[in-house]
Amino acid sequence: MDPAPSRGPFQKLWAATATSNLSDGISLAAAPLLAATVTHDPALIAGITVAQRAPWLVLAFISGALADRLDRKRVAQAANWIRVAAFTTLALAVLGDAVSMPLLYAVFFAIGTAETLYDSSSSAWLPTLVDPDDLGRANGRLQTTFVICNEFVGPPLGGFLFASAAAAPFVLGAGGYLAAVGLLALIPSATRHRQEPSAEPLTVKGIAADIAVGARWYWSSPTLRSLSVIAAMGNAVSAATYGILVLLATDVLGVSSSWYGVLLAAGAVGAVIGGLVAGKAGEWMPLGTLILVTNLLSAGSTIGMGLAISPAATVAFMALDGFVVLIQTIQVVTLRQRIVPNDLMGRVTAAYRSVAVGAFTIGGMAGGLVAKFFGIPAAFYAGGTAMALTALAVLPVLNNKRLAQVKKEAADQEETSDSHPMKADEHKEIHSE
Repeated sequence: MDPAPSRGPFQKLWAATATSNLSDGISLAAAPLLAATVTHDPALIAGITVAQRAPWLVLAFISGALADRLDRKRVAQAANWIRVAAFTTLALAVLGDAVSMPLLYAVFFAIGTAETLYDSSSSAWLPTLVDPDDLGRANGRLQTTFVICNEFVGPPLGGFLFASAAAAPFVLGAGGYLAAVGLLALIPSATRHRQEPSAEPLTVKGIAADIAVGARWYWSSPTLRSLSVIAAMGNAVSAATYGILVLLATDVLGVSSSWYGVLLAAGAVGAVIGGLVAGKAGEWMPLGTLILVTNLLSAGSTIGMGLAISPAATVAFMALDGFVVLIQTIQVVTLRQRIVPNDLMGRVTAAYRSVAVGAFTIGGMAGGLVAKFFGIPAAFYAGGTAMALTALAVLPVLNNKRLAQVKKEAADQEETSDSHPMKADEHKEIHSE
């Protein structure tokens, strides 16, 4: 195990995260711009987000079970190969003038499937690559890199590349995923993470048993359930609003397609700053208070974006939203990795993210329909209001006293587990009312 998160295997994972997320960021701007050349129906364009997130509702549990069963490096590699194939297919379709909405949906469903595999394996893999004391810093660096590449560098690059040649963003994106494959190959395999003394064989029955163990652990934890509800609402609102942001930008604000990626990068500016101060924010503010404040500020920013006062005002609201969301994300991901046993991490994370990320599907459909029938700004108003109400609703569980107790009990249980290994289904979150 490395003494610092910036050295050894983590450094390679960090670099692979940068290249793969650069490809993600390029497509973030290029995909809706490509879709807008086929249709201007907001519901159909939002459907791309729905297609990409739908696998989290269907395949997340299987991906989590595989991440705890198999070499996590190989699972992550397989995910990147799927992404390479998907982007290559889309690039060839653009060059052959064969792009259609069904093809876009199929390609981004494949991308979403790869995400379930990669995210389940990498989030479970990370705690084995760094010391526990470095976990917060490692998450901060990964999340900040995600924002820089996925939201700051990638979207403007994707927008400008699309303006010059429609196939170029997807060709470069495939190259980024290939680079990630090479970087991950340099990290040692990660197979020794399973602790159950009598796991079922790798069969349909065995996978089902694994899924049941992870689902039971997730459901037994009021903390994880509440955090996933907060994340689900935030993701649903993000899908509802960012999925149609291209229409707000071009049709309402009058932003050109080549500058649409620059508009997307506004949120990344705030997020990068948020990533840099996330650790200090966790020291200055108790976790329960931090979660409440960041959610309310994000809700207000979403409503502010819907006002569409001017491109400059929209940029400011997006920057504030990115700032508070990344602070919260780093703190919550670190908490989750600390309270969930590593041998269960893939399965519990999959259960958590099936709720959190699966909400993108509902949000994407809802946002497209609200925009279609009530106008584009209405999706932003409704989303911000829903976020604020959800943040208040989970206060009985996500308050400072309860979260401090959960962290202490997790640390005590880890010490006990090190001395007396437990079966996976015996792990549980202990809590008092």
